[in-house]
Amino acid sequence: MIFKEISVEEIDPENEEFRISEELDSALVLDSLRAIGQLNPVTLLQLKNQMVTVCGFRRIHAMRRLGMPRVLARILSDAEYSAVRTFELALWDNLSHRELNPLEKARVLFKLKNMYEISNQRLVEFYLPPLGLAPNQNVLQGYLTLYGVHPGLKKCLAEDRLTQPSVEYLATMPSAVQESIVFLMGRIRLSASLQKKLFGLLSDLAAMTGNSFDAPFRDPEMLAILEDAGLSPFQKGEEAHRRLYRLLNPRLSQAADRFVARKKLLGLPGSIRINAHPFFEEPGLTVEFEVSSAESFRQLAAALQGAAQLPELEGLFQVE
Repeated sequence: MIFKEISVEEIDPENEEFRISEELDSALVLDSLRAIGQLNPVTLLQLKNQMVTVCGFRRIHAMRRLGMPRVLARILSDAEYSAVRTFELALWDNLSHRELNPLEKARVLFKLKNMYEISNQRLVEFYLPPLGLAPNQNVLQGYLTLYGVHPGLKKCLAEDRLTQPSVEYLATMPSAVQESIVFLMGRIRLSASLQKKLFGLLSDLAAMTGNSFDAPFRDPEMLAILEDAGLSPFQKGEEAHRRLYRLLNPRLSQAADRFVARKKLLGLPGSIRINAHPFFEEPGLTVEFEVSSAESFRQLAAALQGAAQLPELEGLFQVE
């Protein structure tokens, strides 16, 4: 085992065969090097006239940014070189001090399969458990798919704007659709549950109309929602979901609109909630209100009594 100081310029900056880190920029590494210098050696591989990084990509990247000319390194020789064993060295070095994020796990599994020709069975049995993943073929396939996803979707995952299941689902879409969703996520925010609902609606609409998955977002009303400066990103997400629901269920949406309009005709206070059957298939109603005093009860009861005398009440019981 050889340890020596070498010039940073001797290290090939282009060769990333053994890279596992998704992001090279690390403020913590940068601050540590700036404050006290290099604490631990990096690991390099000497291949003919080329020095290749095995472990320490982020440290070397930070040292270049800081203009530090020399790096302490453990040097692996040609005699010690075996591509898959060297990659495993990089993997176990990373696992020894941190948990890999989903994109890094995807990178590891993709390289093992496609660069080192490790079988799916061995990936499942030998590599998934150390990565903290269930030894399951479906889990493996999900991560292999994740590796090839649009860079913008990877960024959405890294920034918690999309969940991993959402990104894995979108990874199966054409690249143009993925790019469209990246554009969309730059304007709206969706909770995890709303992501699932919204993408489900898009899938159902595509199946129903034969249009592309992202076609509804070229709809003028949808574009108006996305560009509405008066709405927050989360409000835009909720409005976009409502718009998709209306597109998929036009008759149900029309029935809901009629019901709301007819309720307004009764002039009841907002503290009285009147709800119809969820799918407007039955004429029954649910009336709810909460009161904090006997006087409040009397006031709301009187309001209901007044509404009971109005002919407009009959409209709430019409099933169309």
